Amino acid sequence: MKKTMLLLVCALLGTGSAVATAASSVTNVNAQSVTQKGNYAQVSSDEAQLYNQNGDKINIALDKDSTWQVAKTQSINGSDYYQVSSDGYLSAKDSFAYKNRRMIIKVQSLDGADKDVNVYDHNLVQRNDVQLAANSKWATDTEINYSNGVPFLRVAPDQYVAMYDVVEQSFSATI
Repeated sequence: MKKTMLLLVCALLGTGSAVATAASSVTNVNAQSVTQKGNYAQVSSDEAQLYNQNGDKINIALDKDSTWQVAKTQSINGSDYYQVSSDGYLSAKDSFAYKNRRMIIKVQSLDGADKDVNVYDHNLVQRNDVQLAANSKWATDTEINYSNGVPFLRVAPDQYVAMYDVVEQSFSATI
């Protein structure tokens, strides 16, 4: 109890010991606990038609690159849909799901410490026009996951790196 109170007092006063204590506690925190809650979908097609819970088209379409909070993911007629309104479902074929995950990452290729890191688009297609320098640091705010189970982190618009190329992560939090 005294240690908790001391940590709280140090944090409020902004002393150096609070930084050391807070830093040591951050390393023990599950990464998912520092992310913003909620799942989102971004429209990736030029225009995305919405459907009702039965899979029938409704008279609403969403613009490309618009972002929507997802209440749930549901399979309709064998395809995945994201519920973005009370009876509005966005097809996974027209969009992709992501989570907010703000942090700074350092990247290094699995192929070697001096090799540039591959970059992918939101469909996990490797881009040939850009790579990241080995041991460079990047801000990221978005994590996408696909059926392969490997998270990909956004470093620029429609540019993602695989989590297996991330060798360092740092989160920041405010008290």
